[in-house]
Amino acid sequence: MLYNFYIDKNKYNKNNNYIDVKIPHPITCYDDEYLKIKILDIQYLNNMYNVSSKLQNNIIKLSRTIYTYDIQPTLLDILNDIYDTSGPSVIYKTSTVLSYDTTNDIQFITGTNFKIHYKDFEIIDGTDSFDNVFYGTTPIELKFNEIDNYIIVEKLDNTNTDYLRQVSYGIKKTTANSLTDDETFRIIVQGSHDNITYYNIPIMITDSELITFTSQNIQDAIIDRVRINLINRINYKYYKFSLNSSFDQLDSLINGFKLNSLKLFTWTQQPYTIGSTITTDLIIPDGFYKSSTYIAKIKELFTPYNINITLDSLNNKVNIIHNLTDNIIYPFTDQNGLIVLQFPTLNIRNNIGIYNEFNTLNINTAFIGDTNIDLVNFKKIILSTNLEFTNSTHNDLIGGNSDETGIGNILLWINNDDPPFTCIKYKNYEDVSYRIENKIINNIIFTIYNEKLQQLNLDNMLLHFQIEKLRLK
Repeated sequence: MLYNFYIDKNKYNKNNNYIDVKIPHPITCYDDEYLKIKILDIQYLNNMYNVSSKLQNNIIKLSRTIYTYDIQPTLLDILNDIYDTSGPSVIYKTSTVLSYDTTNDIQFITGTNFKIHYKDFEIIDGTDSFDNVFYGTTPIELKFNEIDNYIIVEKLDNTNTDYLRQVSYGIKKTTANSLTDDETFRIIVQGSHDNITYYNIPIMITDSELITFTSQNIQDAIIDRVRINLINRINYKYYKFSLNSSFDQLDSLINGFKLNSLKLFTWTQQPYTIGSTITTDLIIPDGFYKSSTYIAKIKELFTPYNINITLDSLNNKVNIIHNLTDNIIYPFTDQNGLIVLQFPTLNIRNNIGIYNEFNTLNINTAFIGDTNIDLVNFKKIILSTNLEFTNSTHNDLIGGNSDETGIGNILLWINNDDPPFTCIKYKNYEDVSYRIENKIINNIIFTIYNEKLQQLNLDNMLLHFQIEKLRLK
């Protein structure tokens, strides 16, 4: 005997995650009989969003820790490392060693923590050519033109993790000759780890390092620039200083200007106080998303926090960067000092292609996704039942969020990875049926799941199934 049922989910269970089929006249079978259930066909509209609050894949938790830059860069005490300042005149310490490389025209001044390299084409073995610009009093006059000279400060203490953040320098006019045109000087700052390859350290504020002499400046005039801010977070071993001027290289006046002072200021490795942490829920609106609209929406949510996200077109992995324009000048409060992104559910981690729940972003460093993004949250639609199968079905499915549940006997799972708003159809061409142990059936509950073990309130479904009563042979 066959019992056919034609069910429209909208009639009684439109907003439920199940279909409860009430059987007007209970189906019963005797000891010499048994029942089988067969799904004949299903049809529904694929209208469930692939990103939604129901799937718990629409929230990214952003935690921001405030950094307060309340430590002023401190003077690098080269002066007292190399010189004895306790007497009426400043002289080299007895421990300071002077040496000369006449082949390369460099004089070395070696203290305990620092070593000075002074380049000049007139270096003579045994003759001290260096004037104490680290002291920087009025009489100091060190030959320092852009053609012949530079100074390298080498850090001998390898445990010193401080990095150069500010520099002061002064230029002294030592010639009595008047200038016919304004002449300018700029200090050039570079860093190196090996004294071979040097990298420019940018000046933070344009022209803050600029020194200009005019016809009004008389002999012995000194112009200095104090605490010029640098864009640097690297602990270099060598710092190199040179000048760039507006003089023509053949102009005899180029040597009429000398370096009068040079002072360096450093920041500690952590020049800030760590403050409170603020956590914000970034909510992706429910909807159908493809890769471009998904990344665009997250980018929009990230932008106020100086975060950018892009998608690599070759491997479909996300690229996330916490951008920082290093224009920080003491004192300063960075509301986005440290950023941690939390992807709270497996669903959203699968979507965005990142394995870990908590992810710290390093400043100006790309955070690359672990795998490609995957926005198909309904690869399968599963229909299970409360009926007792003779041979129970088994599954090894992985839950995707906190709404995951156990699942009853599975009648079928069907492909659901078609485009949104297409009609999904299933017909039981294989004539699959399941023997059940129930002897009396008053109602049947069909529950709808996705492959992440989450019950779905699919709001539409047409279902045709059949109960067959057979005799034992």
